[in-house]
Amino acid sequence: MQTPLVLIAAMVAVPTIILFVLRINAAIVFLSLCLGSVLVQFAGNDTSSFLNLFSTNKLVMHYGASIFLLLLPAVFTMIVMIGTVRGKFRIALNVLPAIAVGAVGLLLAEQYFTPGLRGTISNASAWHDIQKVGTLIVTASTVVSLLFLLLQRPKRSSHDEGGKHGKHH
Repeated sequence: MQTPLVLIAAMVAVPTIILFVLRINAAIVFLSLCLGSVLVQFAGNDTSSFLNLFSTNKLVMHYGASIFLLLLPAVFTMIVMIGTVRGKFRIALNVLPAIAVGAVGLLLAEQYFTPGLRGTISNASAWHDIQKVGTLIVTASTVVSLLFLLLQRPKRSSHDEGGKHGKHH
């Protein structure tokens, strides 16, 4: 197996395995990853400029700051959501949004990799295939994550206040 293909597979598999094994709600992590993307878009340049005041290697600092901002909300969410997926069916189903986190995470992070790492990954034909279906990956991942969230909703019982039978006296 070629090195670029191993890197691509690892970048998707590692978060997927972590989310599955630690029973972390991957749909929430997916949304946090999207939040990280927004954070990079709106705060990335200012963060890089600030950090460049303290570094001589401005290129590495720029890429490092962008990756940090991208992953910060997702990593924080992963920490606070450990063990939140319960039940065999939900744990098994959580694999789909977990794969979505890995795949979309790779698509979002690739632009912030150092030029050497980007060059290594871009040499893989698999990466070109992934880029061709990037829109489909993001769209399907969004739908899967939102459906998983819908399935996570607690069921209201008739004993809840304000339920369809009103308050019990």
